[in-house]
Amino acid sequence: MRTVVAWQETPPEKDGVRNVCYDVCYKPDGTQLVAGVGNRVLVYDAVDATVPHHAQDSVYCVAYAHNGKRFASGGADNTVIIWTSKAEGILKYTHNDSIQCMAYNPVTQQLASGTASDVGLWSPEQKSVAKHKVSARICSMSWTADGALLALGCFDGSISIRDKAGLEKLKVETGDAPVWCLSWTLTDQQVLAVGCMDGTLKFITATGQPKGKDRDLGFDPLSLTYFSNGEYLAISGTDKTVQLYTRDGTFLCQIATRDCWVWCVRPRPKHNFVALGCEDGTIACYQMIFSTVHGLYHDRYAYRDQMTDVIIQHLITEQKVRIKCKDYVKKIAVYRDKLAVQLPNKIVIYELANPSDEYDMHYQSATKIQQKLDCNLLVVTSSHVILCQEKKLQLYAFEGAREREWVLESVIRYIK
Repeated sequence: MRTVVAWQETPPEKDGVRNVCYDVCYKPDGTQLVAGVGNRVLVYDAVDATVPHHAQDSVYCVAYAHNGKRFASGGADNTVIIWTSKAEGILKYTHNDSIQCMAYNPVTQQLASGTASDVGLWSPEQKSVAKHKVSARICSMSWTADGALLALGCFDGSISIRDKAGLEKLKVETGDAPVWCLSWTLTDQQVLAVGCMDGTLKFITATGQPKGKDRDLGFDPLSLTYFSNGEYLAISGTDKTVQLYTRDGTFLCQIATRDCWVWCVRPRPKHNFVALGCEDGTIACYQMIFSTVHGLYHDRYAYRDQMTDVIIQHLITEQKVRIKCKDYVKKIAVYRDKLAVQLPNKIVIYELANPSDEYDMHYQSATKIQQKLDCNLLVVTSSHVILCQEKKLQLYAFEGAREREWVLESVIRYIK
């Protein structure tokens, strides 16, 4: 996978308010991007155009209703403003503290807003805002896909899981570190991805049980979001990057590197784009280009699936087998009874259990080359792998020794 910057902009400061982009959100049809930058709400055409609209004091959060009819902004002035999709302010309500985060219910169109002291629930049918006290500052929130549960991530390390009326059903203690970002899966499995300010990524079920082991990110996560129908997870943070993970937290690759903290990352619906909001006020949109990783030899075709699996298909019998590599699959090569899979830090060689059977589909791990090797092209033979990097060809034995190297005058485009 590779990424390219589709567009980016750093709006100038206005009225002396520090220019930080804390949050962005997309209209559900993907045509519009809303960003809170400094003391302004900026409404962008998702391709390149922009129309600025003013909001009082620093804007901390924005959220779009799932029906696409309205969006909301909130910030340091303790006020939530409801806007039409044409950026016309139609309603506002206040809390006693600054607005830290907001989220629209995907089913009922309720708007939840969180502060240091309470959570508010507003809906188009209500004339008032229902508010419920909380014991710690709310840092993040997320609704389940069916709109039945709302998770609140708090500064004291707890997660409050509430029903759509705002009543607490369960409280989960994750530790002492603030729960800075969280998101429910996009499926009905109701698993919560949680990013804590101790540099960990956790997964918790709706009943409060941990799912799998905690992942050490190596940085403090500031934002996380599922996209591509919940297959992937994008996480941004204090290391000034945006990183791509599988839905269960396996690191895949880096999406973007910036010069400052990346406060938020949001996927563009129906497209392989993500928008970023940065500490210096920059809004950037990146296109993610997922390349096909595959290999073919006679009647055996192998291809990457879900970025971490390899599927081998027999083209005659149409039988398929899946190999779960549990890591980012970079390259695949097939030759006779051999299958080579390049992962970030090694190349794994698989072979057929019964190579004399032309229909055998039982692959087993035979050996590994425990090296981080860069290549544009990969070929496997009976006892070697060949790596191509620009003008260079390298021949490695399965045991890991480099036996030959050729440097040509021109860039190599294809090998077989």
